[in-house]
This record gives sequence, C-alpha cells and structure tokens, in this order.
Amino acid sequence: MADIPVWSAENLNLSIGRQIIFDDASVAVMEGERLALVGRNGSGKSTLLKIIAGLEKPSSGDIHIRNNFRTAYMTQDVDFVTDKSIRGVLQEGLEYFEQLLDEYAHISQNSPRHAEIEHILDRCNAWNLENKLDTTLQKLDLNRHCDTPFHLLSGGEKRRVVLGRAIIGEPDLLLLDEPTNHLDVATISYIEEYLKSFRGSCLLVTHDRFFLDRIADRIIELENGKFFSCVGSYADFLAAKAEARHAEDMEVSRREKFLRREIEWVRRSPKARLKRNMGRIRRFEELSGIQAPVRMGDTELVIPEPERLGNKVVDLLDVSLNFGERKVLDKFNFEFTSAHKVGIIGANGAGKTTLLKLITGELTPASGQVKVAETVQFNYIDQRRLDLDEEQTVYDEVAGGVDVISLGSEKISVRAFLKRFLFEDERINGKVKYLSGGEKARLLLAKVLKRGGNFLILDEPTNDLDLPTLRVLEEALAAFNSTLIVVSHDRYFLNRVCNHIIAFEEIAPDAGCAVISTPGDFDYYMSVRARHLEKLRAALPQEKKKISPAIEEKVPEKKPEKAKKLSYREQQELLHMEENIAAAEAALEAIEARFSEPDFFVKHAKEMPEFEAQLAAARARVDALYARWAELEG
Repeated sequence: MADIPVWSAENLNLSIGRQIIFDDASVAVMEGERLALVGRNGSGKSTLLKIIAGLEKPSSGDIHIRNNFRTAYMTQDVDFVTDKSIRGVLQEGLEYFEQLLDEYAHISQNSPRHAEIEHILDRCNAWNLENKLDTTLQKLDLNRHCDTPFHLLSGGEKRRVVLGRAIIGEPDLLLLDEPTNHLDVATISYIEEYLKSFRGSCLLVTHDRFFLDRIADRIIELENGKFFSCVGSYADFLAAKAEARHAEDMEVSRREKFLRREIEWVRRSPKARLKRNMGRIRRFEELSGIQAPVRMGDTELVIPEPERLGNKVVDLLDVSLNFGERKVLDKFNFEFTSAHKVGIIGANGAGKTTLLKLITGELTPASGQVKVAETVQFNYIDQRRLDLDEEQTVYDEVAGGVDVISLGSEKISVRAFLKRFLFEDERINGKVKYLSGGEKARLLLAKVLKRGGNFLILDEPTNDLDLPTLRVLEEALAAFNSTLIVVSHDRYFLNRVCNHIIAFEEIAPDAGCAVISTPGDFDYYMSVRARHLEKLRAALPQEKKKISPAIEEKVPEKKPEKAKKLSYREQQELLHMEENIAAAEAALEAIEARFSEPDFFVKHAKEMPEFEAQLAAARARVDALYARWAELEG
C-alpha cells in the first residue's frame, strides 16, 4: 500500500443543528488501502461518504482529490424507484467503460490516448461488457432471474444489485455503506474475496466484525467531530483506543492536580507577589479553560427478567410447509428448551422468517404439529421494522400511554429508559421519521425489549446497529436466562450468542432447501457442514443430484462411514458430554469476560500473548468437545 492519498481533507467543519459532525477534523484515504470507518449511529459516517462522493459539502475545509479520480458509492438506502431490470441497473455501472470503448473507436491509433484507453480496457478486462456483466450477475447469484424488475426484489436482493452496480465499474475508490446488511453468508464471502483482489482503494462502513477483520487494514473512528486512526484489526483498534483513553485520563488527572496546587497558591499569595507572577497566572487560566474529553456513554440494553419456563417450551413435530411448488419445510422436528439460544441461517428467501411465523402461530403448517407450552410468552422483533410509527415522537412510541416502565422488580421512567439507549432530550421529543437507520434500530430494540417475554425472537437484530451497541446487545443476550432465536448473517454475533444452529441449505438447484440442525456455534456448524451436505445429497433421487454451484467446492469425496456400536467407555463419555461442554464453555466465557473489561488491554499489555494462548486453547477445547459429541451421536 503506497502512502499516497487519493482523497484527503483538512480542517473539516460541519454542524447539523446543535450536533457537531466535523470539528476541524482531518482524514485521508490512501492509494490501495482498505479503510473501515466506525462510530456511533448518527456520528456522521454516511455524511463523510457523501462528501467524498461529491453529494454533500462541508461548511469549511480543504479537500484534495487526485486527478482523474473515480468513485462508486453504495448507499445504505437501496429502495429507490426505477423501471429497470436487475441487468439494467447493473449496466449503469458500466457507463465509464462504454464511454472509453466509444472514444477508442473514434480516436486515431497513433494518439497517446489510444494506447492509454487500450491499457485501461486490458487491465479491467472490459472489452466485452456483456461478458463482464454476465460474470458479475453469476457471482452475485442474480443470473437466474436477471430480467426481473428491480422494484419487485426483496431488500437483500436489491442490496446485491446495488453492490454489483458499484463494483462492476472498478472505480479508484469504492465507498460501501453497510454492504453486508441483509446478505447471506455466501454473498458476503464473495464480497470479501472480491475486495481482497480489488486494485483500487476502499472505504467501508460496516458492523460485521468478521467482514471488517478480513478486509480492513486500517480503522478510523469518527467521534465528537474528530477522527481516531489505527492500523490493524478491530481488536488492535480497541486496544489502541483503550490506551489513548488511558493517556487522556492521565493527562486530565495531572492537569487537575496542577490546578488544585495553583488554586492554593493564588489563595495564599499576596497581591504584590501576584503581579510578579503574571506568567504563572496566565498558565493557570489557560489550563483551567481546557475541557476534559467528551465521551459518549454506552448503551444499556435492558431485558426484563423472564418468567420461568416449564420442562416443555415449543415442539415442532414432523412440520411441513409448501409455498406453491416450493417446499420450505419437510417433516422438520425440533424441541426447544429453556437453555436454547438458536441461530437460524440461510440464503435470503430460503424460509427463515417462515419458520419463525410457524413457531409463533402466524402460519399453520400443511402437516405436522407445533406444540407451544402455556408458560411461553413470545417477544418477536420483526425484520421489516414495521412496528415503528414514523409520525409519533420517540417518547410516545415507547411509552404507549404510560410514563413508567416495569422491568421485573425495577420501575423506571420512560425518559430514563430511553436515555439508557443513548437518546438525548432533543431526540426523545422529536419524531421517529427524523431518526437515522441505526437510531430506529435502537428505538425498536427499546420498544420491544420493554415488553419482556421468556421466548425472545430477533429477526436480523444486528442490521443498522453500531459496533458499541452490538457488543452490549451480545452481552445482554448471552446473559438472557431463557429461550432465544436469532436470525442473522453476522458470523461474529452468532458465535458470541448461540449454542445451536439451524441452517437452510440448498443441496441442489431443483431440490429446494434442506434444514440442518447442529449443536454449537456458527464456526462449529461450518466445520461439519460439508459432511451434512454430503449425506443429504446422497439421499436425493439421481436426477436431482447436480450440486449447486455456490457450495460444490466444499464437498469432500468420500463415502459415509458405517455406524458402529459404542463401547462402554464411549457410552460413559457421551453420557457426561453435555456437562463437560458446559464446563468448557464456562471456562471460555470467564476468559472472554476478562478481555471485555474496559481497562484490560491497558493493565495486561505485557501478558497479552499468554492470555491469547489461553483463549485459543479454551476455544479449541470447546470445539473439540462439540466435534466429539457429534461423532459419538453419529
């Protein structure tokens, strides 16, 4: 990566109302780097992207842009109006190459510009634009219905199309605002591989920590109008931020001690001596005028203590459901317990939300039974966020006609409750329609979590949430002492929260999706995924065994092993496996809890290699136990 900026700004200033977005801030994007921009919702991340894209201007500041500089901008909002098809929208991203081809056809072959255009088209493989378009459609899994009108697509499909439009033109700087929202794991993996090989620079805003760690080589945070920069992973960023805050706190402490001493000196000194020490007085006045760093508080997600569930929670018995000719579920069985924290994964449209509606009774299965115990109280956060009334104030939306909220044995005012979710008075009294996407996500969490319930269902809860709020949400859900279902594509989130995975997997193009259920987190599921897919494909009729292109590279070529009887020792091992796993997970959580301490990286900087080794060993122990459990049960 060259230390040459393609875009830079100095002394940026911008305020919106009373909120300061940029306060004499400076920032630069270097040639060839993958830069991640993080910060609280509403801090100004999207505003910076719009300024770089030329869609907005700061109040003041010096902006420097490299000559012949091209950007492509993927916005958060992909729900725009157009009559074009998927193919037509993607084709908009090829406008630059179309212009070059037209210029190349009409320019003299002896012109230096002729050779320059030839070099660009060779480098970008852009001589055949139809072929380039078809390749992008295939990689984003849009080729099978590329003539579908854009306005008929789901949110996730629209996001893939807009992403394709941004990347197909191979710009100098790619601006991506939450590119992985609503995308399945396979599509996110494709974006990761594309960005790793992308020749230009990339500035992305994302809450997906797996994606961030795999792509970004530098992280910048926008907080209180200033930028904080750190080279490395998100863990490196957190460590550097903790060290910087510790240094700030030490400086504030030293300044306060000096000021206390100077105040005493001023009080004791006679006026004549004060005149001879005007320099010391000016120094005192300068330091006393310096304000301590302004810090944002942490969101305090409050989940009321759930009422106790009985031995039975929800049982799915041979549940089947079809939509037309498409089979969504086929004799699916699952028994939910109070200890289950289940992650549901799969491609968009595979049937994840349908399964949630079967569980809650919104849909009735074509065959089979869904048995819900009388003690179950569902609390369901809908993916579509339709629970919010745009014309209501934030206060009224949560209050629902009352001024006090009961959180188990605790009672709290609505205003205090909203402040725990980082809503200040100005926002609390304002209308919902003026909130950012992330603020609406926080508001919806506040509104739904106050309802309590002992069976919590979250459909894509991580979309639009900033990273600090995500960390707090993970901790709250991990501590939630009852049944939980989350539908998510956030791999880090699934690993932190879930102890069981239900996956909707396409096993062949015409065979629909199969549902795979495994104990453990997302990483463990991925380690056994190929084995499950192989068994499912082996059971297919011969004419349907063509492997789906999206997953064929991970299928091992070996015959399934024959089941054998367990020895007495293996029976005893299996009998005690759950308690051994529980003990190993408790040990792992204890180590992870230490890493989550605010001053951990400051206190234990020298011991980090030892702690990281302990963490890796604890994770390996848990993974090995889950693998052994699956082996014995198989």
